[in-house]
Amino acid sequence: MSKDKILIIDDDIPLSEEVSEALTESGFRVKCARSQDQFSKKNEEFDFDIFIVDLLLPDGNGHDIIKKIRSTSDAGIIVLTGKLSEVDTVVSLELGADDYIVKPFSKLEFIARVRRLAARLEAKNDTPDARAAEANEITYGPLLTNMDARKLYAPSGVEIMLTKLEFDLWTAFIKNIDRVLTRDQLIFAIRGQDWAGYDRAIDGLVSRLRKKLSSHVEIDSQFETIRGVGYLLRACARTSLAN
Repeated sequence: MSKDKILIIDDDIPLSEEVSEALTESGFRVKCARSQDQFSKKNEEFDFDIFIVDLLLPDGNGHDIIKKIRSTSDAGIIVLTGKLSEVDTVVSLELGADDYIVKPFSKLEFIARVRRLAARLEAKNDTPDARAAEANEITYGPLLTNMDARKLYAPSGVEIMLTKLEFDLWTAFIKNIDRVLTRDQLIFAIRGQDWAGYDRAIDGLVSRLRKKLSSHVEIDSQFETIRGVGYLLRACARTSLAN
């Protein structure tokens, strides 16, 4: 059973109580805040593992809370939004949110997303040598990425030939499993601030990468296109990718 501590920041009392009850039944320890002020007080009192942040609060914008969290913590952040606004979604992700969900939402889907984020955070925190290992090799399913040699190997051991940009793009994905990456974040990951093209150019690069990988493993379904935002690569078991 999970013991992750979660803080829900939402002034919608009926909804937050319903969500709190569902999370508690799923093994999480939950507290609620109705405003930025309450968030600040509870955040000083407790160390939370995950924050559920509503963007519209009586005393401010949820984006300010995301900024405050990210200035001091690597905790998980899921954004709640009452409408599908591309601008709000992109800004939230660029500020450091891990995921977002639009109201009204399915309780089962919400719990699944929280559990997935909690599992990813646990995996990250339970590997003290993760940074050292990351500098050498990263595995994703049956694919092996050698970071030092900048080479990607198929299950057969054959090298999958990638261009510099394709390799940098692949690296960005495998370092952010189950995390939505905006086009701007992907562009920065592969070119920093030197990118002279337009953001949609990243779509062609992602398409070419997926095509190359799919010629060796069944991976295309693991990529998800987030309309108007960007992409994410979902976690998977090793066996699910093998040909």
